[in-house]
Amino acid sequence: MSENPGPSKTISITLVDDHQVLTDALTAILRSEPDLRVVDVAGTCAAARASLSRTCPDVLLLDVSLPDGDGLSLVPEFNRVCPSTSILVLTSFSDEKTLVRAIETGVNGFVSKERSLSEVITAIRQAAEDEIVMPATLLIGVLRRSLRAHSKHPAQTSRGLLTPREQEILVYLARGKSVPDIAAELSIAPLTVRTHINNLMQKLDVHSRLEAVSHALRHRLIDLPV
Repeated sequence: MSENPGPSKTISITLVDDHQVLTDALTAILRSEPDLRVVDVAGTCAAARASLSRTCPDVLLLDVSLPDGDGLSLVPEFNRVCPSTSILVLTSFSDEKTLVRAIETGVNGFVSKERSLSEVITAIRQAAEDEIVMPATLLIGVLRRSLRAHSKHPAQTSRGLLTPREQEILVYLARGKSVPDIAAELSIAPLTVRTHINNLMQKLDVHSRLEAVSHALRHRLIDLPV
């Protein structure tokens, strides 16, 4: 679903999880990668807030359940303090309610603690490129559940907010396509795709491509891909 930024770019990472064995293992593995740099580790909501007040990493790995609160409740604050930080939630892909809630807070995607370390590393690199980090096979189902959760209060249709090209690119994103995938499909440059994505995110006032897709679907700016 994403392009690999390669070792030329150093990606700074903050881990927010209260399981020290996990964070110690992740830290050791991530620091062995030439393009990855762990800048901080926090085990509570309070420590995470303090960490992000000192530095804004490229990628934040965030656990949902922390000793002093709900990790997802921090996402809007983190997006405000560090808007350039991509947030990955550590959770189970089977917990769809959490996935839906996380999407609507503005995260970039999800990493299962049951995944291999190599898959976690790949997800971090994807997030650093602002890609949606979620299996394409799961994305449509979660978006459909999000739509059902808002079906009692349908939003007003306002398709004129986005250009036809921006709507088209959002549909590709909803299908789990990466920037290179979209560029190839539309026969345009990847930089042009990124420009369209940045423009539509500003129009929708969202913090991630995943949130942009969810917002556009709920507000009927695009239709759910089949």
